[in-house]
Amino acid sequence: MKNFYKTISQRLILSILILISCVFLTGLSIAPEKVPVPQAEPSVSEPPPPPPEPEPPPDGAVIDHPLPEDPILTNGPWASAHFLMDEYACDCAGYCDGWPAAMDPELLEKIETLRCYFDQPIIITSGVRCERRNAEVGGIENSWHLSGHAADLYCPGVPYDEVARAARELGLGVIEYPDQQFDHVEIWSQKV
Repeated sequence: MKNFYKTISQRLILSILILISCVFLTGLSIAPEKVPVPQAEPSVSEPPPPPPEPEPPPDGAVIDHPLPEDPILTNGPWASAHFLMDEYACDCAGYCDGWPAAMDPELLEKIETLRCYFDQPIIITSGVRCERRNAEVGGIENSWHLSGHAADLYCPGVPYDEVARAARELGLGVIEYPDQQFDHVEIWSQKV
């Protein structure tokens, strides 16, 4: 019986050594050796060239805006089939109750139609705003966000100018922000 346990112990130790050797050798073959590349030292008399000026993205460019962090909340009152009312609420740091004005029902309907047109999420980055939040984000004094007649939005993966074109076809007023790749949409006829 002693020989039996001795044989099993030897085989177990041998198996472990083979396994460790395989893992070690596999690691060596996967990670190629990095050889430092000598670099010339920069000349002291020559200043580095200035960085190029950033150019606004061309029409049709898409900045990969992220979707909101998971989990996406689905409880609360709905503004439409795909949007919660909270998505339109003022995102200030507690200066107001989130609803300094009601959202225009026609705007909510047209944004829902826009979402259905692209058949993918539309992200509302700003809906109604209180005056203090509007000032913080650099909104104009009589912004239509203050009265619930405007929203800023984007559609991940869809160029902002395509979203703007579709919004205009729905009768929305649109201001495009190419540098930030989003659109401001508003109901012009309902301004109070």
